[in-house]
Amino acid sequence: MAILTIRQRLLSMFGMKRPQTVIPRTRQQAYYRAYQGGTESSLVDAIQRRQPVTFFYDDKWQPDGVPGKVGQRVGNPHAIWIGPNGTKYLHLYVDPQSASATGDLPGWRTFILSRIKNVSVLELGSALFGRPVRFVLAPGWNPAWYSQVGQPIKLIQR
Repeated sequence: MAILTIRQRLLSMFGMKRPQTVIPRTRQQAYYRAYQGGTESSLVDAIQRRQPVTFFYDDKWQPDGVPGKVGQRVGNPHAIWIGPNGTKYLHLYVDPQSASATGDLPGWRTFILSRIKNVSVLELGSALFGRPVRFVLAPGWNPAWYSQVGQPIKLIQR
C-alpha cells in the first residue's frame, strides 16, 4: 500500500479532487501577451519571470482524429533544453484545462519546440505592494535532471 501524506488522506476523506487549475490566482485581470522574437524567446521570458503560457501543439505521436493531437496547451514552463539528438524541448507543468490525449492532468509534459505555435504569455499582474504574481515550482521539479538528458538552455530559478 502506498504511503499517503496527511494532506492526501484529508483530501480523499472529504472528497476533494485534483486542483482545477495550476495557474495562480490574481486580484487583477490577467491578460495574454506575445513577445517579439518568436517561440523560444517568449518561452525563455516566461520561464525567467515565472509566468504561465498557452500555445498550440501538434503531437506527432497521436493518430489523426484523437482528441488532444492538435490542441491548446496551458501551463507553467520550467525548462528548455537541447537533447542529445539536437532537438530543443520544453518541460511544462500542464494545467487540467489543456488538451491531452493521455489525460491525467495536472502533470509534467515534454514538448518539442519546433511543433509549438502561437505562444502567448499570461501576464498575471502584481500582488500586494506591487510584487509580481508568479507560479510556484511544480511537484517533482529537479533541475539536475536536465544536465543528465542534454544541455539546459533556460531553467527556472528557485
